[in-house]
Amino acid sequence: MPFKTPGKTSEYIRELLSLRPADEIERKITEYADKNIIAVLLPETTAFLRQAVVLKKPARILEIGTAIGYSGIVMLRSAPQATLYTVEMSEERIAVAKEFFRDAGLLNRAVFYAGDSTEIVPNLKGKFDFIFLDGPKAQYCEYLPFLSRLLESGGVLFCDNVLYEGMVSGEHEIKNHKGGLVKKLDLFLHRLMEDKTLLTSVLPVGDGVSFSIKTTE
Repeated sequence: MPFKTPGKTSEYIRELLSLRPADEIERKITEYADKNIIAVLLPETTAFLRQAVVLKKPARILEIGTAIGYSGIVMLRSAPQATLYTVEMSEERIAVAKEFFRDAGLLNRAVFYAGDSTEIVPNLKGKFDFIFLDGPKAQYCEYLPFLSRLLESGGVLFCDNVLYEGMVSGEHEIKNHKGGLVKKLDLFLHRLMEDKTLLTSVLPVGDGVSFSIKTTE
């Protein structure tokens, strides 16, 4: 897996998670990601997302950032009654994702939107009971008002990479040209916590996740 391990604790957690019997489809996707240097969910984030979906039992899932389909497949397998609506800029990645969805027998439960998520998300209709945000990090703040509108009462908003390699919290030094992105993610987290319609936790799982529940309209 072409991702740095944050520390001994994460190494230990990943060793524990490796005891879980390997799934053939998920193994193929992560191998493809390794070979092609494509970021997919870290093991501990995958485990937490899987549990969150199992507990929520969503019927309609919105995903921002399809990539090659790994997280979407994890979510659909964890919610057998759900339909996934997933947004991705790259048509090439959507094509790859569709093949993996087809292999997993899940293609008929996924609706794909190809294009710029900042243009697609504001025009989506209906309500979703689970939203997974893993698209362009610099746009998280821009998405938030629309995602809040789309999230039904009691729904879950699950966002990945919110601590961005420890740079947002200050644990690690900000790398060259990442200062603007770090500021935007920091602003996003502050707006999440200040939103009175959302009950939010920020957790040091993987690259950092936020977990919000819509409490009021």
